[in-house]
Amino acid sequence: MGSSGTGGGSAAGGNSLASIGLSAYSTILQSQGVANADEYQAQKLETAATYGDLKAVQTGAQMTRSLTTTLGNIAAVRAAANTDPTSPTGVAVTDNQEAIGESQRGIAVNSILQQSRQDRNDAAYYKDAADNALLAGGIGAAAGIAKGIAGKFTGGLFGG
Repeated sequence: MGSSGTGGGSAAGGNSLASIGLSAYSTILQSQGVANADEYQAQKLETAATYGDLKAVQTGAQMTRSLTTTLGNIAAVRAAANTDPTSPTGVAVTDNQEAIGESQRGIAVNSILQQSRQDRNDAAYYKDAADNALLAGGIGAAAGIAKGIAGKFTGGLFGG
């Protein structure tokens, strides 16, 4: 009978060690899942930033073409009216329209680029969070193992 009591203690001790190991493994898997989700989100944001950069270039080019067309139309109307293209009024109208167009283009392009920068910053945050999730999972697993071992020595292993 004495040996079956000892065998039961060993089995219980083995089960507790297995439980500690599984708990640590679960903690690591959970942290890997969180890290994978963060990496996925970071990649989505990097892709959005890249498309944003492309959109900014395309918007700038389109607005430049539009401004060129507008200035050409002003010049054509003034030429049809037989006005001097170097007159102060003509130059003022052209310069004003050019300034408005340049300002609008700058605002539109800078807004798109700022969103791209924000997306890249957010992606960097998610990448850092993924690294931290893995680190935290490793630390949590180690802490769980240490706690389980300490529990064995304080009461379970020596029959306290």
